[in-house]
Formats: sequence, C-alpha cells, structure tokens
Amino acid sequence: MTHAAYFGIVLAAAVAATWPATFANAEQASPLAAVEADMRKAYPNVANMRPAELVDLEASGKPVVLLDARTHAEFGVSRIAGAQHVDPRISATEFQSRFGADLAGKTVVIYCAVGGRSSDLANRIDKVARQAGAAGVYNMEGGIFRWHNEKRPLTGPSGATDEVHPFSANAARLIERQEGVAYRPGTSKSAKGQ
Repeated sequence: MTHAAYFGIVLAAAVAATWPATFANAEQASPLAAVEADMRKAYPNVANMRPAELVDLEASGKPVVLLDARTHAEFGVSRIAGAQHVDPRISATEFQSRFGADLAGKTVVIYCAVGGRSSDLANRIDKVARQAGAAGVYNMEGGIFRWHNEKRPLTGPSGATDEVHPFSANAARLIERQEGVAYRPGTSKSAKGQ
C-alpha cells in the first residue's frame, strides 16, 4: 500500500470517528489529534516533538536541522522558516550522503502535512542520522497543519504568509483556518478544484 493510500484510509477513519463525537478532552475532539494518535500507533519507534517544543529547542540555541518532507508543490506554498526540502522517499543511504556531514550534535526534526511522511522518513533515517552524530531524530507531531492551526509563522515564496497547502481535499478538513488553504504556489482557496 502506498503512503498516500494509507494516509487516505487513516484520515477518512479519523475524520469519521471524531467528527460527530463529543469528548471530555478538547485535544481529543480535534480530527487532527485523532490522526496524530494513529501516526503514533503506526510508528511506535519514532520520537515525536510538538511545535511548541521545536520553538523552545530553537530558542535555546541548540542546533536543529529542520526538514520538510512534503512535495515541491506543498513546499512552494509555504514552509516553516529555515526548513530544507527533502524528498520523503529518500533512502537512508541518500540521506546520509546529502545530510550526514551536517548532523553532528544537531537535532533532526522532520515534518510533513500531518506526520505520516515525516514519521516514515524519521523511522527510515534514524540509524544513519545517529551514526553521523545527530543528537536525535524527531517527527514534528501534527506537521505543518498543527503549526498553522496554532497560528505559528510560515514563509512562502514572497516572504511571510498565512497559506498552507492541504495535500488533498480530505486533508484540508484538518486545517482549522480554511482561509489559508492554498493548493499550489500563487493560488488560494478558490483554486480547490485544481
């Protein structure tokens, strides 16, 4: 099963399971929180870091290698400042060749839309990154969607932006601030059908 198919199944199940339900805990009421829980189950060996923890880590002055494991179209709409694009399908050997010399003493944090591609990548490259001296390898839980939902800053081709690429129409339901939905660079919510 491809990652996109798996993500679609997980997303559909999470949205269906949480949309009408009432929960005692506000965190559980979010369809994104349900997807995050499914990602933790699917990747039990991957360490997770919340957006607030990433902000704290960077503020502490500790070195971070921030990687965006989304498509070029997604990355072209917006990204977290300082993120480098990485193909989410990169092999561990290719990863070591491309990034290995820059990992010693640094914490590697990988994000995608919600955490599926980044968790898969973190799981695949953890060993080689640690062998290269990385202080740790983390998936940013909730991905850029959680980052955006928490109203954290994004940067796009022209500077600061409030837009985020939704990955798919189903995934767009996980974005709380729908006015920021953009499907490709330079388009807005009105381009949904494209």
